[in-house]
Amino acid sequence: MLKPKLISIAGIIGVGKTTLARKLSEKYHAQLILEEYDQNPFLDQQFKGDHGVALASELFFLMSRTKQLNVTELEKHHICISDYVFDKNRLFASLNLDDTQMATYNQVEKAVINYIAQPDIVIYLHDTVKNCLARIKSRARGFEQSICPSWLSKLDHAYQIFFEKYNKPRLYIDCSKYDVRCDQDVQLIINMINNKDIHLEY
Repeated sequence: MLKPKLISIAGIIGVGKTTLARKLSEKYHAQLILEEYDQNPFLDQQFKGDHGVALASELFFLMSRTKQLNVTELEKHHICISDYVFDKNRLFASLNLDDTQMATYNQVEKAVINYIAQPDIVIYLHDTVKNCLARIKSRARGFEQSICPSWLSKLDHAYQIFFEKYNKPRLYIDCSKYDVRCDQDVQLIINMINNKDIHLEY
């Protein structure tokens, strides 16, 4: 059996990850894996500043992503596209949890990390915080409306630092130059993926 291929899309909230994931899944006839934010019962309170639910919220995402990106689960499909990169768990946890909560998070992550499929390539979408905030406001997801520019800037910085040290296959897309809603630009992104020698078949 051929090893399944996984493309993961990374970037801050509002940058266009889900839009691109949907487009790529159609182009590649791939299994689409979407973040289960709407299933997280703690997320709304967390975004409103309730620190007491922060650990529960981060652990919900950790376990949800562990199930979705489990190696055994991905083996059911030839190509999979996820609208998140598993590493975002630690980025968000480091921003949202205190030291005591982080210690608990670390223990749980250590128990599951070996079950997670590694992406063949990560597509890192980047845009200004201002543009991402505008998209967040326009799509009007209730829990997102309390996101403040300073927190999103911290998340943006965390992603930039992470990818400066990332030494696996990745593709950087400047969303001020590429519109992931546009089929023509998506095809250009596909061409760039193919140039990375990932060998994905339609």
